[in-house]
Amino acid sequence: MVSTIGFAGIGQTPDDDVVSAICAFLPDRLSVVEAGCLDGMSRSEIDALGPGAREVGIATDLKDGTSILLSHKKILPQMQACVDALSNEHYADIIVILCGADWSSITSPTLLVNPGRVFPSVISALSYGRKLGVMKPSPGQIQKEYARYKDLGIDVHVTAASPFSGSARFDLAQHAATEIRDANCDLVWMTCVAMDREMKEIVANVTGKPVILANELLAKIISATLPA
Repeated sequence: MVSTIGFAGIGQTPDDDVVSAICAFLPDRLSVVEAGCLDGMSRSEIDALGPGAREVGIATDLKDGTSILLSHKKILPQMQACVDALSNEHYADIIVILCGADWSSITSPTLLVNPGRVFPSVISALSYGRKLGVMKPSPGQIQKEYARYKDLGIDVHVTAASPFSGSARFDLAQHAATEIRDANCDLVWMTCVAMDREMKEIVANVTGKPVILANELLAKIISATLPA
């Protein structure tokens, strides 16, 4: 039996790097379809989806190589449209949202993996009683992340390293990992699905601690939902 996975991204498709990284952990028999919130939009339309003055944006990259911040609230209609298309037009057996924000308002008759609900549950369970190092893709997200883990009763140090910065991401990962090491963290959580294994290796080497990479964790969760 061939299962179809639908990947719904906040940016433009195809998202070769992220989808390939996830599919490397999945069976070859799978069929993959993608839909992106920004597909078919002009740059002015995309810019209009940026976060408001007091809103923490979510980060993605564009096909022209630039990275941007988007308003979670503004792209909800586009995300719902992506999920609808993957379910109703492409007949996906499971739909995976490629962003760690919470998409609980998105509805689907198809099984939907919402990382914004799954990730915090897994990470908070693993890190309870330990100091957690958290790596976000954007510095603007740091303070909100401190508040999130404070509410969960978890001691945390939050830093940022953008995966959308070409080869500079390695230096950013090195700097962020040094911060986390110096903060005496016991476990590291690399939150963005666009962060890759090369960044993870740098973080693991610098910190000497277990490192959880978002796209690897997401792949394991997807695997658990597939038919035998």
